[in-house]
Amino acid sequence: MSKPDPAYRSATSRALDLVLAAARDEGTYVIGRAQEKRETSLLVINGRTEHLGVTRLKGLGVQAFTREGHTGFAASDDYKQAGEVARTAARLARLAEVEGMEPNDEVFAVAPLLVDEVPPPDHPMALAEQAVRLKALNDEVCAIDPRLSVRSGCSHVRDHWHVVRSDGTDCYFQMARARLSHEITAKDGGQTASAMAGVVGVDAGLLTDENELARLSRRARRQAALALGLLTAPALPGGSYKLVLDYALAKGLAHEAFGHAAESDAMDTSILGLDGKFRAGERVAPDFVSIVDGPLEGDFAFQPISANGEVRRTVRIVDNGILKDALADTFSARRAGVEPSGAARVESYACLPMPRMTNTRIEVRDPIPLPIDFDDVTPADLQALLLERGLMQPDEHVLFLTGYKGGQVNTTLGDFVFNCAAIYDLADLKLYQPAIFSGKVLSVLGAILAGIGDSLTNAPGMCGKRGQSVPSSGGCHAFLVVDAHPEVKVGGRA
Repeated sequence: MSKPDPAYRSATSRALDLVLAAARDEGTYVIGRAQEKRETSLLVINGRTEHLGVTRLKGLGVQAFTREGHTGFAASDDYKQAGEVARTAARLARLAEVEGMEPNDEVFAVAPLLVDEVPPPDHPMALAEQAVRLKALNDEVCAIDPRLSVRSGCSHVRDHWHVVRSDGTDCYFQMARARLSHEITAKDGGQTASAMAGVVGVDAGLLTDENELARLSRRARRQAALALGLLTAPALPGGSYKLVLDYALAKGLAHEAFGHAAESDAMDTSILGLDGKFRAGERVAPDFVSIVDGPLEGDFAFQPISANGEVRRTVRIVDNGILKDALADTFSARRAGVEPSGAARVESYACLPMPRMTNTRIEVRDPIPLPIDFDDVTPADLQALLLERGLMQPDEHVLFLTGYKGGQVNTTLGDFVFNCAAIYDLADLKLYQPAIFSGKVLSVLGAILAGIGDSLTNAPGMCGKRGQSVPSSGGCHAFLVVDAHPEVKVGGRA
């Protein structure tokens, strides 16, 4: 295997060698994590470049363990302080023992791992050229209609990690992601409405990729028309309806409602836990529905190796309707009654790991074929397909919810509240203002009727937990059909 950048690897190797040597002197076991991250970001608003720049992050964190499993953590942005960071972590671990804090010795049973991954080739491009290209894309959308205001953003991140453990584990890997998007706001007669169009990739090549740029252009024109249409759209009467969700909204449901509830450090308060244990073996959905989380190469949230130096496994949270497995790290798995899956993630070297999602998606067995590309599907197309498949009766009020705009879930009670970008009533194809989509997690999962189209798993986002933010992704089939349920409602302005 060819080797990664020698300068980076040399610097982190020297620092982490100092960490391991100090740990041996202190009689402690360590996990050392070195990170070097570079993020480029640009913003153009209505033809004017408002921001362009590069930010860098570099440092290392050390988690030390006594023989009994008491732990301490320290971090620094100076590799030259690596030995002292390890000694500080060791002192904190011994202090935790003196203070009678709860030990955890699970790390001692983890098998060593050697990983040496080479970053994929990128597309070097001067920042000035990136700005010119982004401005041209912004101008294209602004020219659609004078009532539009457009914020165009481009960001790309290269995040290198080097993780070692006292057992000989040595993992070098990197994560890369990029996003190119337009935030489109329509204004007229005192009314405003907004919509979003975007594409994702791994580097600045998004700005020159003809296929992705064509996709972005189609999405931008469609979302601009949607924002303009929302200026005069009425509010929807609240109630329980049969629903069609696009894959981005379905991703939000899977991520917020089931992903967080399946994280092994939350079983004491999760709807998927009972007496602190994951409720494996219970039926929560029809037998044709599964929810899966795991890394996908090239994905916005791709992470092949955990922050603790373990392979990240793909986990079937729900397998053919049955709760099967949790997203577990080494330290909380046993208490939750599950096997570790390498789910530990961190925002930066200065953070402690915890179980987190990567790419979370809903899978429906035998989905209905979609004869046209997702970006070309109209509400009329959905209406015709549902009628043809017997999933809708003539004049039946079936709501099509499109565009995920965030939400919240109470993982203890299983209540969710999401916001969408727009709603169509497929009975008459009438457009309505955004409204709140709310209800019970298990009720909406149990009401799934069908998936439509191929699996689309590139709905990006950022996920927050205990003050740490990490990239997330996921999706579903192009569309998800959900039956009306009294505990699932749509109504109220977003």
